[in-house]
Amino acid sequence: MSSHLTTIQTIYNCFAQGDVPGILALLSDDVTFFNGSDPRLTSFGGEFKGREGVIRFFTALGASSQTTLFEPYDFREESDRVINRVRHDGIINTTGRPFSVDVLFTWAFNDKGQVIDWKGTGDFTSVNDAALN
Repeated sequence: MSSHLTTIQTIYNCFAQGDVPGILALLSDDVTFFNGSDPRLTSFGGEFKGREGVIRFFTALGASSQTTLFEPYDFREESDRVINRVRHDGIINTTGRPFSVDVLFTWAFNDKGQVIDWKGTGDFTSVNDAALN
């Protein structure tokens, strides 16, 4: 396994354990996170800049939803990027409504091997619909 793939596996292990500091240690100071859910409907949707932004993203995700399944799969590396699919099921806390998405995660790295950019893209309709009252 390449060092970039190893880094991503470590991030997913940290996520599973709720270890945000462990994730932050693998990110550049000027990292950008982007989640494709609608930021008008979910507090974890849209763009988050820097490590403080990533903390806001994970805080919002944890406070507003419960994850019932998180399954990354189909990993591939392309130069300075790792791309994988993720099946994510959960419940939006404010509505109690479930969601299920199968989306694409793209991780980009700088020359120090740190994550500089993460994008979660694809069809987030289920998340958006679950957030609607």
